[in-house]
Amino acid sequence: MIVEVRHSAGEAGPVPDAVMVEWLVAIGDTVRADDDLYRYEVDKAVVARKAGIGGVLRRILAAEGERLRPNDAVALLTESADDPLPDAPGKGSPSPADDGTEFDWSEIDVRGAAPEPLGGARSVIARRMAMSKRFIPAFHLTSVVDMTACGELRLTLKSGGKKATFNDMAIRACALALRKNPRLLGVFLRGAFQPRDAVNIGFAAALPDDGLVVPVVRNADRKSLVEVAAETRALAARARRGELRPEDCSGGVFSVSYLGGYEVDEFTAIVNPGEAAILAVGKVRDAPAVMDGAIVVRPRAKITLSADHRTIDGALAARFTGDVKALLERPVEL
Repeated sequence: MIVEVRHSAGEAGPVPDAVMVEWLVAIGDTVRADDDLYRYEVDKAVVARKAGIGGVLRRILAAEGERLRPNDAVALLTESADDPLPDAPGKGSPSPADDGTEFDWSEIDVRGAAPEPLGGARSVIARRMAMSKRFIPAFHLTSVVDMTACGELRLTLKSGGKKATFNDMAIRACALALRKNPRLLGVFLRGAFQPRDAVNIGFAAALPDDGLVVPVVRNADRKSLVEVAAETRALAARARRGELRPEDCSGGVFSVSYLGGYEVDEFTAIVNPGEAAILAVGKVRDAPAVMDGAIVVRPRAKITLSADHRTIDGALAARFTGDVKALLERPVEL
């Protein structure tokens, strides 16, 4: 018996267009129904697809890097390795998205250890970031935020048995600032500006082995700070366990990248393809500041907005950054 495996998200049903990242089994391998067959990328998530049925993998119909549509045939399984197969249908060559391979790497001295293949998540990151740097003309604005009130709010919440990190506060502040500046929700698409309404904010979460993913807090403008904090904790824990679902990482319109847990004062983040801007948040540390003509020491953090200049101008980006700064310096409004 020949079984044709078709691309889907298993029990979750069909998924949006995706990209084949890597096959986890080879032709001739025996697989069980609950074995992971391959990994694919949808939006900013790398997801494993289970076989769904046991058998022997006899033919691969979708190459790594090839685009996948819902219900596309990706492989043929048979009950045994001896079952006959039909003649292979003619397929065009896969057309992986640009990953920077047009550069002539032959002039680079690569003597030394053998190259290490990129893992599934890292290969997706490489492709998307190369795409962003090549096609998105981003510019950057930096502002310094007094984080005194945010620190006090965090202690107040903790004393009441609740939690909220500086990252959560940045996400919530961006959500409210986006509602005031809705053009940042839109994106440049096929030569035109595509407006969007839902304030779905992604945040960078590290994977246990290598790379990162960007889970999305949906409708962050309609949720309280405590609700946002609970959702980010749940999504980050799911990411560490490798259990994120496609819907956990889809639909984002803006992202926050927070490196406050490291010795990083300031950095510029790369705009995610499909979004118009991203905010980078550095470490909160004590620094001298001038208040009422006197030099005092205050906890401060630098925030840097990277914005797509095709849809966002400097004045609009400055207003948005100023709104985020004001909200973080008066976090009771969060």
